[in-house]
Amino acid sequence: MASLLSFPVHVGRPELVRPETTTPREFKYLSNIDDQIGVRNHIPFVHFYPPNKSSPTQDPVVMIKDALAKVLVYYYPVAGRLRNSDNGKLVVDCCGEGVVFREADADISTAQLRKMDGGFKPPFPMWDRLLVDDIWGSFSITDSPLLHIQVTRLSCGGFVLAYTFNHCICDAYGAYMFITALSEFCLNPDRKAPSTLPSWGREILKPRTPPIPSYPHPEYDVPNRPSKTFTSTDFKCLAQTSIFFSTSNISALKNQLNGPKTSDFTAVAACLWRARTRTSMKPNSVTRFLMPLDTRFRTKPSLPKGYYGNALVFPCVIAKAEEVVGKPLSYAASLISEAKRGVMGDEHRASVLDFIEANERRGICPDVAFAVTDMCRLRFENIDFGWGTALFGGVARAGIGPHPGILTPLVGYKNEEEGLEGILALVSLPMELVDRFHMEVRKEIDSAALLKPTSAL
Repeated sequence: MASLLSFPVHVGRPELVRPETTTPREFKYLSNIDDQIGVRNHIPFVHFYPPNKSSPTQDPVVMIKDALAKVLVYYYPVAGRLRNSDNGKLVVDCCGEGVVFREADADISTAQLRKMDGGFKPPFPMWDRLLVDDIWGSFSITDSPLLHIQVTRLSCGGFVLAYTFNHCICDAYGAYMFITALSEFCLNPDRKAPSTLPSWGREILKPRTPPIPSYPHPEYDVPNRPSKTFTSTDFKCLAQTSIFFSTSNISALKNQLNGPKTSDFTAVAACLWRARTRTSMKPNSVTRFLMPLDTRFRTKPSLPKGYYGNALVFPCVIAKAEEVVGKPLSYAASLISEAKRGVMGDEHRASVLDFIEANERRGICPDVAFAVTDMCRLRFENIDFGWGTALFGGVARAGIGPHPGILTPLVGYKNEEEGLEGILALVSLPMELVDRFHMEVRKEIDSAALLKPTSAL
C-alpha cells in the first residue's frame, strides 16, 4: 500500500473506558518474563474490515466501545496501571482507571485502499492518524493506560480497528485472546462470559529461591557499549517496509535445507538473517540472531488455559558475519534450528526466570542484533465483529521493541494481487538500505529456486 496516499481522518478526543461492573482492587504479580527490560514496550495491531452488508447501519464505534466495558470485567488487570515496586520490579495496580478509546472518521473506502500499490499490508498510509496513540519504544510504561484503542469509520461502511498493548501485560497470543473476547461480546452483547475465561497465572513463573540459572544466556550478555535511551524519533526515522514470501518461495528455500522437515520459520528467518547481514554488516563483525519463542504450550510447569501473559524466551545465536553470508543457507538454518532445540526442555524457562532475577532485570543485548518473531499462527484477520473476515489483521508495523530496527515480525498473509498465500515479513531499517535489503532477499529466493534440493540439517 503506497505510503504517499493521503486522506482526511477526523479523530475524536480520548475517553477512558472502565469495566462495566466493579472489579477487584488489588495488586497483581508480573513474572520476570513480563517485566524484563526487553518487554517494556508496546505492540500495535490493526484490522481493516469491509462494509457490513447484513447490517449497514450498525455503528462499529458504539458496538466496540460497549463490548470493551464488558470484556474489561474479565480482563480487569488491563484496566489498571503498572507501578514501580521493590528492586526494579513492576506490579499491576488493578485500579480500574480504564483504557483509552477514540473514535474517528476517514474519508476513504476499502475499495480505494485496495487499489493502492501492494494492497492491504504494512506499512499503512496515514498510520499516525489511524492510531494516534501509537507508542514507539519504551515510553509510557508505568502509571499509564495499558491499552489504547481506536475505531475509525470508513466512508464505505467498513472500519479500521487499531490498538496497542503494553507488552508487559500480554504478548501477541494474549492480545489475540483479548480481541477475540471483544468480538464475542460484539456479536452477542448478552453473553455471560468469553468462550475462554482469562487466567492470570503469573505466579507459576516465579524464580527459584535462591535463583540457580542452569543454562548460558547469551541473549542477556552485557552490551559492549553503554545502553542508550532512544527517542520515538530514533524509531520513526527508520523506513518501514515489508517482504512477501509465497508458499513456492518458502518451498524453494526449504528444499535447500531439509525439505518438509524444516519449518517455514527456520527457512524464512535464515534467508532474512543472511540478507540483513549482507546489507548492513561488515564481514569481520559478529552477528547476533534472536527468535522470541512462546513456551506456553511446550514447557512445564504448564500455564493455565486462558493465560494471556508473556511466556517468551529468546534463544540466541552468535556467529561471524562472514560465515553467515559466506556459507550456504543451510549453515544459518542449522544454527537457528540448533538454538530452538536447545530451549525445548522444561529447565530452560526456569533458568531464564532465575537469570533475570539474579542479574537485575538485564535487558536483551542489542549488539549487532537481528530478531525475527513468528506470529503466523495468530490469524487476527479471522476475528469477526459482524463484518466478516478482515482484509488485513495482525501486527501493524515493524519498529517494535526497545531498540530501533532489531525486531522483524512474521505474519500469515494472502497476496490479493496474485492470489498467493504466504508469509509477510515486516522490516524496519535505514532508508538507504531498503532497496539493497529487498535485492538480497530476492537473490536468496531466486538462487534457491535454481538449485537442486539438498539435505543439510
